Amino acid sequence: MLASTSSPELGNAYAQLRSQLRSFLRRHVSDTSLADDLVQDIFVKALLSHRSGKSITNVSAWLYTAARTTLIDHYRAQGEPHLELDESHWIAEENELELHSKLALCLRPFMDQLAPIYRDSLLASELDGIAMRELAEREGVSLSAIKSRVSRARSMLKDKVLECCHVEMQDGVVSDYYRHPRKSCIKDCG
Repeated sequence: MLASTSSPELGNAYAQLRSQLRSFLRRHVSDTSLADDLVQDIFVKALLSHRSGKSITNVSAWLYTAARTTLIDHYRAQGEPHLELDESHWIAEENELELHSKLALCLRPFMDQLAPIYRDSLLASELDGIAMRELAEREGVSLSAIKSRVSRARSMLKDKVLECCHVEMQDGVVSDYYRHPRKSCIKDCG
């Protein structure tokens, strides 16, 4: 991804991948706050590696490798028995996370086309991780109003994406996608 990583570049990469790393960790730990702590540990490892003079040539791969080792270290420190996973499991997850990272970048232009009331609610709840109750309090509206906004935003976003992209799903998760060859959609879908 980056030939030579500076601190701002590392910070930008981390900001872009933070939610994906958190989702990855949440599939392996049951506690949300623990997943958040582990994500912070990963970033600290990246900063320490950078400051020690090591060059990170592919930040995304480095962060996911750090996520795996951080997760393994956590379970070892707990002394809990854990399931040994073969390398194919990690490769499949990395491929899935890479696909979802690319799709997330593709979604941003579509989100920007939504009316601000819907876009802002969707971004706050889905990307910034703000609880809907907290968002409702900030906006001075009811919880059901925020839930409605986010639901409508998701529906509008889905319509925009499906208009320009072919999306394949497996077990409720995106397994592949590609742009329809229509010129009007090329700029929207990466």
